[in-house]
Amino acid sequence: MKMLIVGVVVAITVGGSGAACAQSGGVGTATLPMPVVLVDSAGKIAARALNDTMMLITVQPGVVAPAFIHPIYDADGRAASGLATWTSDGSVLFTSVDCTSGAHIFSSTHAGARATSQIETPAGTILFVGAIGTATTKLVRSILYGNGCSPVTVQQNGLIPVITTVNLTTAYPPPLSLQ
Repeated sequence: MKMLIVGVVVAITVGGSGAACAQSGGVGTATLPMPVVLVDSAGKIAARALNDTMMLITVQPGVVAPAFIHPIYDADGRAASGLATWTSDGSVLFTSVDCTSGAHIFSSTHAGARATSQIETPAGTILFVGAIGTATTKLVRSILYGNGCSPVTVQQNGLIPVITTVNLTTAYPPPLSLQ
């Protein structure tokens, strides 16, 4: 019985087109499924969906970073069907006293994904994208939250330097939908 199972697994692995598919186009052919993508209000593809809330955005050539979405809610607190917006719930730590230089974010808990943080500002939801590498310890002099910059003085470990930022709201305006 074990030989039969191994033979079936090998036959399936070798007999396919080289890509895993959930659907088949008929005997001997395979049709690749269309990837699920996040589309903005202008109809532009904003990102590839990794799961129901984590999207992978190409920030610049060779730099892919996770960004997060959440449902849009109506006045009664019900989620609008098929619509989402950018979420913001993070903070950015700075080595300057006024949140202008030395930006750092906490390292990522998602295996293989860059560290990111999203902050809601008056200009829109800003995605702060971290470098790839080992987390370090820094003297933090200020922290940027959604409600502004707060001066602090604290030694913080587990930080990754920010290499670029993207205004998600202007680059990919909501409402967003998965298609």
